[in-house]
Amino acid sequence: MATNYGFTGLNNSISKGNDNNAISTLLSEVDGKVISGRVTNIIISDTSPNFQLYGQWAGIGTVEFENVNEPNSSGTVSFATPLFPHLTNYPVVNEILLIFSLPDNTQSGRLNKSTKYYYISPTSCWNHPHHNAVPTPLLTEGEIEPENDTDYIQNEIGVSKNTQTKEFELNLNPPTGGTFVEKGNIHPLLPFMGDVIMEGRFGNSIRLGNTAKSDSTFYQNNWSNSGENGNPITIIRNGQPSDTSPEGFEPIIENINKDLSSIYLTSNQAIPIKTEFSDFPSLNNNPTSLREYNSNQIILNSGRLVLNSSTDSIFLTSNQNVSINAVKDIGLFSRNNNIILQGKEVRLGEKDASESIILGDKFMEGFNNLLFAISLLCDSLTTEPFLGPTSATASNLKIQADNMKSQLSQYLSKSVKSI
Repeated sequence: MATNYGFTGLNNSISKGNDNNAISTLLSEVDGKVISGRVTNIIISDTSPNFQLYGQWAGIGTVEFENVNEPNSSGTVSFATPLFPHLTNYPVVNEILLIFSLPDNTQSGRLNKSTKYYYISPTSCWNHPHHNAVPTPLLTEGEIEPENDTDYIQNEIGVSKNTQTKEFELNLNPPTGGTFVEKGNIHPLLPFMGDVIMEGRFGNSIRLGNTAKSDSTFYQNNWSNSGENGNPITIIRNGQPSDTSPEGFEPIIENINKDLSSIYLTSNQAIPIKTEFSDFPSLNNNPTSLREYNSNQIILNSGRLVLNSSTDSIFLTSNQNVSINAVKDIGLFSRNNNIILQGKEVRLGEKDASESIILGDKFMEGFNNLLFAISLLCDSLTTEPFLGPTSATASNLKIQADNMKSQLSQYLSKSVKSI
């Protein structure tokens, strides 16, 4: 017999007891321990109001709030700290928090009932990752940004909010934690069944998704053309396309070719990335193209990539090929040690290059012997009385041979070596 947990077990216990007031009894036990609060101030930096009062840097994330159901009723200031120690999602002023009354840190080693307030992330009042503030209805005229006054008033009476398409800086009074510019063109991500999505306020996101094929024209993504439904994919995106629609309430889908920076971790998806090179010009055996490859891979795409190792090394290893392509220069530089190119064959200039390079040291040894022999021959010809004009030519040739012989060390590279 299966054991019932959670709501199933709760429902069974209520049914067995046949107590119609059981739910009300349970809810009454948490009455006052869970409230909704509107943020009036948040400690973000040493310039935040009441920074000293809430423990300076130990109080980062602390919010002052008013009870949504009883705004400004008592004049007292309530405060709450983040509930989770491992997850940070700080609100902005006027966002609504779910707040819990739980034991505080004075209970260590003692039995008492001292409590304090803790909050979790802002509630999704507008169902949008960028901004979910709801100004108090008791604000006097002029305390709301003029360009948003009508918008907020309509929201207070129940009109659905479409995010503003222009930017404005929130009038945070008191000013706290710097500035917050509300942008009307920040789009939420379109979800697919089963996705787990984490979204920041500024077009940055993590999608733990999968191959999700769809017959819908609108409900499509560009990573589900291969593989099977349910194949996992992880997409980390920082910055939405610059040419995105100004209508920020419309959801969008990641686009590796337009998003500012992306990391794709795939399983069986083909990612239609566009690059300056459709193939691999330095390789004789071309691998599967970037756009057609549909096995597990990691793709990093941005305007610029930097790999830096501050204390040790960088290693690039491959079971098959390594291809490095550039429209302009490729530079290799070692300040203190060697640059080593090693392989069965090292081709320079073209991948089909077939001419062998000369081994400089061995060549120069033979060339030195040749010049020495020429010099001796010219000595003999110069002193031969029956050759006439030939002796003058031999004399000039000897001078040239001796000059070349004296400069042999300058013909060899001091840095490039071969075997």
